[in-house]
Amino acid sequence: MLYPTIATRLQVFEQRYLRLVRECMAEQKPFGVVPITRGKEAGATPDIYQWGTLVSIHDFDQTPNGVFTITIRGEQRIEVLDTRVEDDGLMIANVKLFDEDPEEHISFAEDDLVDMLESLAKHMGISSETFLKDLTKANLAWRLAGVLPVQPELKMSLLAMDDVEARLSEVKKWVIEMRMRAAQAPKSTS
Repeated sequence: MLYPTIATRLQVFEQRYLRLVRECMAEQKPFGVVPITRGKEAGATPDIYQWGTLVSIHDFDQTPNGVFTITIRGEQRIEVLDTRVEDDGLMIANVKLFDEDPEEHISFAEDDLVDMLESLAKHMGISSETFLKDLTKANLAWRLAGVLPVQPELKMSLLAMDDVEARLSEVKKWVIEMRMRAAQAPKSTS
């Protein structure tokens, strides 16, 4: 799952994806990343979720055996309107591109979520500055959703939500449910 504002590294080795990366880098254009609902990244063309993220390549490296390692960053949400599969198996889509989220500043009401994001960063061994840099309400929702251990279907559902407040409210609900489960879990006695 990749959301706007989130960066990740990918290893690219299948010919169809190598072609995609080469073309995107040569033309300096983005591509879409959508969650798979059935199937796998490698092999046969999978079924995909209707919403995803437009990403741009920010860095790359190529190993001697031709495998690309790329760093991509989510930019904007997309809705997949229709797809076609090319001869090499690369899926091409017509998409609706959504506007970038507004830059709404974090309010006092989100302080507990900011604290949770900072704690998760420390737990994961990541500099909290990485997670907290340029933090807005939209980024807070995306960044927490990216690291919280919730079902993939819930994470996917955020991509379909147009409203930042609704996304943030959904993530808050996840956090509350996780805290309730943790409070109800039997305590081990040592």
